[in-house]
Amino acid sequence: MRFFMQQLVNGLSIGFVYALLALGYTMVYGVLRMVNFAHGEMFMLGAMVALVVLRGLGVVVGPFNVMAGPLTGLQLAVVLPVCLLGAAFFSGLLAMVVERSVYRPLRGAAVASVTIAALGVSTVLQNATMLIGQPNIKGFPRLLPRHSFTILEAVLDNMQLFTGLASLFALLLLFRVVNRTYLGRCIRATAEDRDAASLMGVNTNRTVALVFFIGSGLGAIGGVLYSMYYEYAYYAMGVIAGTKGFAAAVLGGIGNITGAALGGLLLGIIETIGAGYLPVISGGALGAEWKHVFAFIILVMVLLFRRQGLLGEVTEKTGA
Repeated sequence: MRFFMQQLVNGLSIGFVYALLALGYTMVYGVLRMVNFAHGEMFMLGAMVALVVLRGLGVVVGPFNVMAGPLTGLQLAVVLPVCLLGAAFFSGLLAMVVERSVYRPLRGAAVASVTIAALGVSTVLQNATMLIGQPNIKGFPRLLPRHSFTILEAVLDNMQLFTGLASLFALLLLFRVVNRTYLGRCIRATAEDRDAASLMGVNTNRTVALVFFIGSGLGAIGGVLYSMYYEYAYYAMGVIAGTKGFAAAVLGGIGNITGAALGGLLLGIIETIGAGYLPVISGGALGAEWKHVFAFIILVMVLLFRRQGLLGEVTEKTGA
């Protein structure tokens, strides 16, 4: 029981990160009916920009990004928001540029054309980051001194707690924006019928751009939290993470914000529990490194048996 509870806690921690990623996919799909395959690179850029911010603030020094010294409580209260918001702002602005220069001219084009364009953007961003930041894996500093707590026989450290709380705050803020603000009404109207929303006075181009900004900003925050948790950043880290975010969005019901959050949490839990028990079940033949397979298995199973996802609507497009 203790082992199961520990894996459950670990799964919730990474599941919140997957939820942030899934929200970016589901928001763009809900408005434009397209899958932004470059979203994983916004996740990666969040971590890379956070490293640049930390170096600019003098928090890290040297080629291995070693901390110049321990941070006080006041310093943490400044550094953490600056890292998270700086990464979100940069990735959000870049996503708006990509939307304006690449995706907007392709509206109404064949799905294959938009998909190829998104894959092209992903490749360009990934390789540009590799050229600018070098291809080696970069250490990410341990900003929070690790302290552990025991809850229901599971060990929870403060980094897991911070990841969960920061992600939960971002999720709740997004739900409020979408459901309680004028921008949220514009987003929902544009998702429902873009032409009708335009006739009613909604600036649909600006709304779509803001959807890209918000979705990519959430993905970047997820990237920073991921790197803080695992203590590394890498120019290709968005490939697997992006696939898992997409799998989480499909699992919850792509286009459904609540479903995306639920799908991310479930994927994190299933992946972590599966990775924990896989070596036991296989007698050591398969190790925890096979955990990435679970995202693809879940994606295939959902597409086979419930194409609209857990909370997705039954439509003609899903074939359900």
